[in-house]
Amino acid sequence: MDNNPKLCKLCGKKLRKFRISNEYHNRVYHKKCFEEICNDVKNYHLVAFTKYGHEKRYHGKTKDEIIEDPNPLVVTFD
Repeated sequence: MDNNPKLCKLCGKKLRKFRISNEYHNRVYHKKCFEEICNDVKNYHLVAFTKYGHEKRYHGKTKDEIIEDPNPLVVTFD
């Protein structure tokens, strides 16, 4: 038996060995975890701010930094 079981890098649970192929030594994710990563990459523009905690930036600053700035961004229309 394996003293140090391999763990999934996404969920942290133990990886099982495949019965059909011998790719256990190369695996780092469960199949479902890898599919979740692929779906997140495909829909990154939708999940970046909710799931991963990213903040929208405007010219390298967050919305709060722009509001606190003594010289805020001013937009004028002609």
